[in-house]
Amino acid sequence: MAEPELLDAVVVGAGPAGLFAAWRLATGGARVALLEAGGDMRQSLCPKVSARMGGRTVRSAEKFRLQCNRCDCLTGLGGAAFHFDTNLGYVSGLSKSKIEQDGRGGVRTYSGLERTLGSFDRAADAVRDVYRLMHRFGLQPPRPGPSAASCHVPPSGFALADEALSQAVTVDEALGMIDGLVADAVAAGLRLHLRTRAESVVRAEDGTWLVGAAGTVFRARNVIVAVGKLGLGWVREVLDRNAVAHRPSPTVDVGVRLETTRQLAAPLTASCQNPKFTFLNQDGDPVRTFCVCEGGRIMQYAFQDTVVLDGQHCLTTPTGRTNFGIVTTVRVPPGGDGTRYALDFSRRATAAGDGLPVVQPLVELLGRGRCADRPGTSLVQARWTDLAEVLGPRRVADIAAMVDSLEAVAPGLIGPETVVAAPVVERLFPAIELSTDLESSAPGLYFTGDCSSKIIGVTYGASTGLAAAAAVLRS
Repeated sequence: MAEPELLDAVVVGAGPAGLFAAWRLATGGARVALLEAGGDMRQSLCPKVSARMGGRTVRSAEKFRLQCNRCDCLTGLGGAAFHFDTNLGYVSGLSKSKIEQDGRGGVRTYSGLERTLGSFDRAADAVRDVYRLMHRFGLQPPRPGPSAASCHVPPSGFALADEALSQAVTVDEALGMIDGLVADAVAAGLRLHLRTRAESVVRAEDGTWLVGAAGTVFRARNVIVAVGKLGLGWVREVLDRNAVAHRPSPTVDVGVRLETTRQLAAPLTASCQNPKFTFLNQDGDPVRTFCVCEGGRIMQYAFQDTVVLDGQHCLTTPTGRTNFGIVTTVRVPPGGDGTRYALDFSRRATAAGDGLPVVQPLVELLGRGRCADRPGTSLVQARWTDLAEVLGPRRVADIAAMVDSLEAVAPGLIGPETVVAAPVVERLFPAIELSTDLESSAPGLYFTGDCSSKIIGVTYGASTGLAAAAAVLRS
């Protein structure tokens, strides 16, 4: 049997990190193959999105039939984020939207991408590079609007209020942008393999890498792994099989999504689309809002043996409700595993919901009243139950402190129209030892985007893909 052709790189996963990595490699003259487990983006869109793009009016009677109770539109060219209207963030420049204790009783701000790439200036340049490329391939720059200051003076109760402007992107815009980027990369020599799931990544005796996929073996000097959250189990196998230096995640984000009427939430989104309010709880752990979906809905999807929630932007067909995450970055006890902690959290919620997510009126969770009628929610299917046992007293206290502070910004938030839903889990991957170019302890093996264990999000993911590709081209 003939030995496979030697490529310069194989990229696994065609989300933002993988797409931008593959584009930079191909246009930089490298021989590169991009493997994506899903199909073309148009083939894997949500039925509701496809109906709307096909010119159909989605009537109220069709709403629940076309919005699955569990989303399976999370693979395919473009990755999960671009399969729905989304929000990219940081259009005017990178900001330091995270906080932590500084060891001297104070608080310091930082950016996750800054720490991933080694410096704030490099991270800011990377974000600008991502936007430059997106605009080059058809994404329209945002219209000038009211300015909002990054790291705005925080309201009472918060250590940080980040109101950096961001850019919203519809599915229609994303399709055109990705078409342009992929066409440019293919013209430069990219070998795109859709519906090709990578099954193994193994180092050969000569130091090259063998990637097994769909009965084919790809051989390359480098491999850039760029899979999302659903690839968690596979990534752990790759780490173990290749003795890649890593350790259990020492922290993990867990929490809920809060949903209320768009009108009540309007003060929170008046200055920017995705404000980030953060404080440190009594344990010194950051509690923050994230992924604000104005006029959006809560979506759910299967993850491992649990169900997990996320926010979905509905820019083209907005709803009358707004939702956002409230999460705590929990420090796992010594000897613990953040991934296992998050999965246990999700399993408690899934068990309480008999396989569905769980939801409760906010005032009832806080013990501040009873609702005669259930508030509205965009969740298609969920179990109404007491969330206190699922969340535990510390997370309930974090939610209470957050909404008490937000009430001063958006009066009426703590009222009969607001619900909380669980579970929300983020940053689940093991802590992988990576260089500032995203290379692991196994030379030539890179981990980017969500699976880098360092960052999440579209622009951050694309930035890490570009950084890894640039390192491969230099080598």
